Amino acid sequence: MMTNLELILSGATLILTILLGLLISIYLPSYTKEKAKNLATKEDIAEITNKVENVRAEFAKESQLLEKRREVYERISDSLRIFIDGHHNSSQQQNAFHSAYSACWLWAPDEVLIKLNEFIKMQQENSADNSKVHSQEKLKQVYCEIILSMRRDVGFSETTMDKERYAFVKF
Repeated sequence: MMTNLELILSGATLILTILLGLLISIYLPSYTKEKAKNLATKEDIAEITNKVENVRAEFAKESQLLEKRREVYERISDSLRIFIDGHHNSSQQQNAFHSAYSACWLWAPDEVLIKLNEFIKMQQENSADNSKVHSQEKLKQVYCEIILSMRRDVGFSETTMDKERYAFVKF
């Protein structure tokens, strides 16, 4: 037979076990659910952060490329002037053209290179037989097409400017 003390201890143990069971059955699922929710949120944030960082890196890369192209385009547009009548043509300017032309082959898209090569070919044809196969007016038009191609490439894709608006100033 059980004594009163054993009976009380067994009853207390039973009550504590039931209370502990209820506490665990109520608290543990909500705790686990909240932990899982927090973990999912953390994973989502990590994924979003990764995507944002990738976009930032791509934007930085594109910005650097655009800045480099702008520098190259400034150099080539300055050096192309040696081919227009009335502009000085020193060996230093010729070297500047060759340097800028090489840089264009590294940084410029095909559209710009095609126009640039068309212009150079016309210049070569004019100087080969010294007969001026291509008029100065036609050379100026192609020069303007090069400038407009570069302009579109560096961010003015919707430009309304055309080659007729480019002004050649002669002093």
